[in-house]
Amino acid sequence: MTKSLMGSQTSAKDLSEGMQQDKGKVDKGAITEGDSAVDVSRKLSETIAGLRRSSDQISKTQSNVQSAITASQSLENKWQKFQADFDKILNNAIGQIAKGMGVGVPDAAAADEGEGMTTEKKFEVLGNDCSMKSLARRLRGEKYKNVVILMGAGCSVSAGIPDFRTKGTGLYSQVKKYNLPYAEAIFDLHYFNEVDKTPFHKIAKEMYPDPEKFKPTLTHKFVKLLQDKGMLLRCYTQNIDGLERLAGVHEDKLVEAHGSFLGDGLCGLCKAPCDKDKLRNVLLNGEKNGYSGLKCEECEKGFCKPPIVFFGENLPARFGQNYKADMQGCDLCIVMGTSLKVAPFSNLVNLVPDDVPRMLVNRELVGDFWDEEQEKEKGNGGGVNYRDVVELGDCDDTIEAFCKLLGYHDEIGVGVGSGNLGSGKQKARGKSMKAKASGLLNRKASGRRVSLNI
Repeated sequence: MTKSLMGSQTSAKDLSEGMQQDKGKVDKGAITEGDSAVDVSRKLSETIAGLRRSSDQISKTQSNVQSAITASQSLENKWQKFQADFDKILNNAIGQIAKGMGVGVPDAAAADEGEGMTTEKKFEVLGNDCSMKSLARRLRGEKYKNVVILMGAGCSVSAGIPDFRTKGTGLYSQVKKYNLPYAEAIFDLHYFNEVDKTPFHKIAKEMYPDPEKFKPTLTHKFVKLLQDKGMLLRCYTQNIDGLERLAGVHEDKLVEAHGSFLGDGLCGLCKAPCDKDKLRNVLLNGEKNGYSGLKCEECEKGFCKPPIVFFGENLPARFGQNYKADMQGCDLCIVMGTSLKVAPFSNLVNLVPDDVPRMLVNRELVGDFWDEEQEKEKGNGGGVNYRDVVELGDCDDTIEAFCKLLGYHDEIGVGVGSGNLGSGKQKARGKSMKAKASGLLNRKASGRRVSLNI
């Protein structure tokens, strides 16, 4: 590609010089009143010859530029394939390591969606109507009794808690001031134990759940409402803010895949338990105590941390004990506010049976969800999707519209309103596509890190 670009630059230079030379010849050979017919014919021939040379140079330059564009596109395609292959290999490697350790994790691989299903079976899923209104009608009719929710940081953004990966506002953008070797180091067990615990202590003070500061969002209340109506099988959350608990989701209905601040603390080194109230006091008053931390009374070497899962730690046993039965036994899966980039949590959605509908509530398209409107824009036509309901936009806005369709507006505390339900979808879709394009251009290696955590 570099050779093609250099070729196009050289051609442009030659073209510019050639045109200048030809222009000089034309100027010097301008036809005057005293010219004879022979002189006029000669000068016209020279001018035409010069224009032909310029035309040839333009054609050559256009050819070189097109070659450079083609080479650039080829390189981008190869880069995207490399990223996809790398993710697949890394996910599989994590699965093999976890199996060797005796820890069950979902595989990234999944069968082709709908393979082996008849047209009639596919029609039974959503009646070939993959709209939010269609899904609401079925949920309102109590068709679903075993709903599994998969939640990410996007569900807590409206509560004032930043997500992790949004450029500029996400947590990983905010920790640059701590001069970490990479953003995720703030949640890295080795870095915490062996290098520097202070960055985590500083950010922990800002993130520690405070009922007066951070309150459950409309999205959290929706999960609680499904529980109260006897429809919730399980809620799996990547969030460590504890807002699901504060919303009233029962412990037996909740799997905090990456742990939570709201639990008993433990030593980062020897894993001995520590007093959670004492740890909370130390972290919230870190500025006063110089972020000295709470030293473990058991080993007297390590420092205590909240029971959130750091890079380098296993997921809670509860995750491995429940995910297979839950994902295979659900009759509806709703994914909300997650990038689905971090294994093994990202692989859960692949375990949903082919005859079970899935709903995505997110700012951008993620995972293997099929968005009918986007595929039509690409010229792929419709009719392929038979079970994915995709609503691109902010979680609370979409859930508010969904609750109005369900008739839950009084129970969840939102007004009926007079606007067109879901009318913000197209605006959100435009924003999400811009965000997705920006994300592709600015993607870095650290953003592709696959882990057992955030």
